Amino acid sequence: MIASMDINITKAGRSKLQDINLDNLPIWSFFTDHMLEADFEGGEWKNIEIKPYQPFLLSPSAAVFHYGQAIFEGIKAYKNQNGEAFIFRPYDNFKRFNISAERMQMPTVPEELFMEGMRKLIDIDKNWIPRKHDHSLYIRPVMFSSDEIIGVRPSENYKFFIILSPTGPYYAAPMRIYVEEKYVRAVEGGVGYAKTSGNYAAAMYPTAQAKNKDMTRYYGRMHLRHEYVQ
Repeated sequence: MIASMDINITKAGRSKLQDINLDNLPIWSFFTDHMLEADFEGGEWKNIEIKPYQPFLLSPSAAVFHYGQAIFEGIKAYKNQNGEAFIFRPYDNFKRFNISAERMQMPTVPEELFMEGMRKLIDIDKNWIPRKHDHSLYIRPVMFSSDEIIGVRPSENYKFFIILSPTGPYYAAPMRIYVEEKYVRAVEGGVGYAKTSGNYAAAMYPTAQAKNKDMTRYYGRMHLRHEYVQ
């Protein structure tokens, strides 16, 4: 439940957009002027605000660092030919976010907070949406446990936030596929279906191994070509 859906809005004094060229964007390297933030405390969502993008101040004992209760989503917003902002299938992401929350024993985020908070945030930072083909505004909703405690149990307090990032194409070149057979992140009864941070951490080692194998084959081919030319 939400004590009040009134969102306190504090706008940035100067937009960072003045210093960025949206026509030549590295992926997920810049973040917009504002973010949405809310706290789950005492069984309810409160302190809902949109404010200038800024760091969090977290205790070293924050539960998220020790037990990994953290989930997120990835959504995109575009502009149509008339310059109007549209979010692509946000309700599907909202539903999946709360499916992940249930699996990780976290509170669900109310639809009003997730959807209306996101809508207002994008309305404030809509000038950050690139108009270039295959470019978009990436929307990242996140929730993590914020209890200051060392103990294996679900937290009682959580932080929910949304940040935005203008971005170009995810793949700038054709994909190279490597099928991993040894390392897995999804098993029966596991959390593979949940968009939890640990799933992505588990994928980093096999991804590095795949890249190493690909580079080994690449340099091997270069060596064979060099011998053939000689």
